[in-house]
Amino acid sequence: MPDFWIIGPIAWDLALYVDQLPDSGHFVQAAESEERPGGTGANVATALSQAGARVHMVGYVGPDAAGQKMTAALTTAGVDIDHVQVLDGHTSSVVLLIEPNGERTIIGIHPDLLHDITIPTAAVAPGDIVYFASWRDLYTPAAQTMAAAGALVTSVPPGTTPAMRYLIGSRSDFSDIPKDTTAVMTEGAHGVTVHSADGIERFPAVPTEVVDATGAGDAFAGGLLWGLGMEKPLFEGVRLGLAWAAATVQVKSSMPVKGPGDPTADQ
Repeated sequence: MPDFWIIGPIAWDLALYVDQLPDSGHFVQAAESEERPGGTGANVATALSQAGARVHMVGYVGPDAAGQKMTAALTTAGVDIDHVQVLDGHTSSVVLLIEPNGERTIIGIHPDLLHDITIPTAAVAPGDIVYFASWRDLYTPAAQTMAAAGALVTSVPPGTTPAMRYLIGSRSDFSDIPKDTTAVMTEGAHGVTVHSADGIERFPAVPTEVVDATGAGDAFAGGLLWGLGMEKPLFEGVRLGLAWAAATVQVKSSMPVKGPGDPTADQ
């Protein structure tokens, strides 16, 4: 199993469970609220680490209470935080408005500082797997350097660089598929569609009751990356990701949970 390098957001979430989204100028009462760890990068890192992988988180927190909580949560999950930088400003925080059908609306609170992080390209070894859980065009040189060094580089869309072997994300986030890149498109209840040199293949979602859709895409990415790390065929990684996503949406959490098909479940 290679090391995984997850580059992206680390956030502290405020989840509000509401009967409906408010119309402009109207009031809505939350039936339940909770603060909890989150952030796309931290979610994927946690999912992989809890499955037994060696995971290095690359991102930032602020010198605030939320940052302390997030670094503690990542450490507890077994994630290496040596490359989590403390930047002047606030730890990313979001408000989640979660409806009865589990769908969530996300409201960011603080300015994003991911453009200020330093990516430790020299620390990435041949065979490692790199996942950009958020993409900025300024990451292109780092992605190309790590790919040239022998790492498997993956990203959310657009990830528009020849270095990308896989793009993993929601269909709505794709505008183009770079040449020689495999696109893995999540489509919610409709499952996943894979566009590769071999053609187009569709995979149905795992039927389940959705309580909270937060982190479903991150859980899917974690399962898929695990499959790539185990050198499994792509379809096995997709199916594992779908199983992890189905398990995650059944609970009230931003962080993914270990689901059916987890290779460490019986260990």
